[in-house]
Amino acid sequence: MTPQASNPSSAGHRPAAAPPGILVVDDDEALRTVLGRELRKRGFAVWLAPGGREAVAIYPRVAEFLDLVLMDLNMPGMNGRETFAALRAVAPDVRCCFMTAEHRIERLAALLADGAIEIYHKPFSSLSELSQSLREHARPGDAAVSTNREAVQWTS
Repeated sequence: MTPQASNPSSAGHRPAAAPPGILVVDDDEALRTVLGRELRKRGFAVWLAPGGREAVAIYPRVAEFLDLVLMDLNMPGMNGRETFAALRAVAPDVRCCFMTAEHRIERLAALLADGAIEIYHKPFSSLSELSQSLREHARPGDAAVSTNREAVQWTS
């Protein structure tokens, strides 16, 4: 799986101009495809995985290019929380955002307590807003990224 981006000049050292890299993990093929296409159009290097096991297998091969993982919470086989734990076992500093139609506050709060960066509710209100938020999380120190989070509202 190759991203829509150029490879870094030396392993482990991404050029400053490299696009933010994201691994999208979702068992819904249509959503995964749309997110991949739309995030690429918005300047991300994107890798896709249809489930948790695949994400765990792909991650070590592309970790040096990744800034963020965007993962569905409810997937068959290995769910998002289990996948996050497995990724953290090999990469403790992995940065992960979740997407879900789940509304149980205690379950979502537990994800945040486990280290999730953000939880996006499906359906998304705007792919542009989702993309901007992901860019902010991928490159939190980037001065070119808008910090007006109050303007971004997610609806379910």
